Amino acid sequence: MPVRWLRRRPKPDTATEDTPALEMASRTTCSAQFTLLREWLHRCDNFHNCNNRAETEPFLPTRLLFVGNTGDQDIIHLQVTTEMARAEYIALSHRWGTLSDDEKRDFCTTKENIGHRLNGFSISNLPKTFQHAIRVTKELNVSYLWIDSLCIIQAGDGGEDWKNECRRMESVFSSAYCTIAATSARDMKDGFLIPKASTEYLYVRSISGRRFYICAGRDNFELDVDRAELNTRAWVMQERVMSRRTIHFSPNQMYWDCRQGVYCENLTEMRR
Repeated sequence: MPVRWLRRRPKPDTATEDTPALEMASRTTCSAQFTLLREWLHRCDNFHNCNNRAETEPFLPTRLLFVGNTGDQDIIHLQVTTEMARAEYIALSHRWGTLSDDEKRDFCTTKENIGHRLNGFSISNLPKTFQHAIRVTKELNVSYLWIDSLCIIQAGDGGEDWKNECRRMESVFSSAYCTIAATSARDMKDGFLIPKASTEYLYVRSISGRRFYICAGRDNFELDVDRAELNTRAWVMQERVMSRRTIHFSPNQMYWDCRQGVYCENLTEMRR
């Protein structure tokens, strides 16, 4: 029999922060998850100071993926940012896994295919983790996405582009609107938008009018995120530390991690 935990529902920063969208969090459909993600972003943008871009100089990675409206839902463009003004973008933190030479050629940007990718290429030909990151970015109404193996030339130039871009990695993640962490994905072919087990929950109102949130199971951020295979990688530590806010897609639930605290998909939270 599952242990039941009594949790107080997160107290909103102001009265206007508490919106009905949060009531949908325990459902397992992607549409409900995306509604919750948009609500987390809205709340953080408006009531926290996590995305205060005034703290840093304007920065854009050398290249970004344009995933906005191209007229074809299956086409995205690799875009050089030299002439671009400041733009919001999302960064992906993920594990590559073991790839064959053919997969590296098909999935990564190289000196040979970069011209084609600047003109547009198909989402459906990309590995599932990248497809899921593109979908999340679109659902959050952000037009640009940064993925290392697509935005950095991986072969054909003697490694010069990688050497130059790896020096900018700190700025890539610290300047991102938010970071998507594919925590549950073993590699880029795995994907991370997986069905989650439904959580039983209900609200109880006391005689004094206070509301309590009762749910089955318990959040285990340490096990789901801190001890996840993704976070055993040294380079991911930098990505995680430098990111202003991160959405962790764990095998059990989503977690929103920002300077204010950790918000869980089942509507509980851990304050910093």
